[in-house]
Amino acid sequence: MQFKTFSSKNSMTLTPYTFLTPSVATSSKIMIAMLLLQVILLAATKSFSALVTTFSALAASVACETAFKTGKNNFRTNYPVAVIQGLITGLLIPQNYPFLIVFIITFFCFLSGKYVFGSFASSWVNPAALTVAVLFFLDPSYFPSFTISAHSLQARNAALSLIQDGSVKIFTFDYKITDFLNKNIFSFFKISIPNGYISMILDSGSLIPAFRFNFLSLISLILFISYSILDFIIPSIFLLAYLLLVRLLLPNFINGTPLQGDMLLALLTSGTIFYSTYLLQWYGTTPLTKAGKIFYALTAAVFAFIIIGFGTSSAGFIFVILIMNLISPMIQYFENRKALSSIKKYLLPKVNAVRENENV
Repeated sequence: MQFKTFSSKNSMTLTPYTFLTPSVATSSKIMIAMLLLQVILLAATKSFSALVTTFSALAASVACETAFKTGKNNFRTNYPVAVIQGLITGLLIPQNYPFLIVFIITFFCFLSGKYVFGSFASSWVNPAALTVAVLFFLDPSYFPSFTISAHSLQARNAALSLIQDGSVKIFTFDYKITDFLNKNIFSFFKISIPNGYISMILDSGSLIPAFRFNFLSLISLILFISYSILDFIIPSIFLLAYLLLVRLLLPNFINGTPLQGDMLLALLTSGTIFYSTYLLQWYGTTPLTKAGKIFYALTAAVFAFIIIGFGTSSAGFIFVILIMNLISPMIQYFENRKALSSIKKYLLPKVNAVRENENV
């Protein structure tokens, strides 16, 4: 028990400890709520095939949790986390992928992953990334990318070509919002944005549901960081480093305008925001120290630049996540060595000194 002072009066409480960050249960509820908003938008846009795919993966994840419990009596189920993993997986699968195959592969990958790598935070491999990678190798034709010509990539605003060729549907209110922003905000910085970018941010129209609602994914990322569900270091440094690489270095490889790589194209067409929010910093797959997190984020940015490049990739980020799942244990190994070294250098001498005083 602990005494707390309120208005100069002492009060006694049986719950003396408070969380510096939300508990897993609270974090899970918030994440489920934000993922369900993505599902609601799919329903609102009548994307019924995407809903079927998503719920197939969700059902497989929950069924796997039950099956694993049946095989291991001492296993403690965590259905909220199973729901999160199922929804993330389903949203990352193209909406036209056969739902029965989605269910079978998701169930198999999740169940085998629990036995091989461990469950929840014990696993160093993200089960959603593993599942989508297996589905990709089974039939890559279901993972179409936005097509963009080399000439368009060399332009200053490469994403604009996707809008002009009809790959991105422009909402009727896009023109009014764009005009308002250009007149009242961007004019102060002497810049303007073309019509269509607002529509791309709100709904890119991708066949992969997770890539569609970039604005909602961005709001989710900000919310998770604000409530300390995510540490701001990894997503913020990753996004900054990756976008700077696209902006500054990419034009050198495609004969584009120097220092004018299209950051919006990289940000909005490969699920970059969604992956940064829900997969890049999953429980048990990231380092613990500040230095480790910074190195992890910078390394992920380099691999994203190498694999995804300017964007428009439908599956590239999956392999970025899996590569980082392999690198993270190595980073954690050096973190543990440094911690052990610090204990031997600073703590053990103090412990030995206390013991000597007791023996005197």
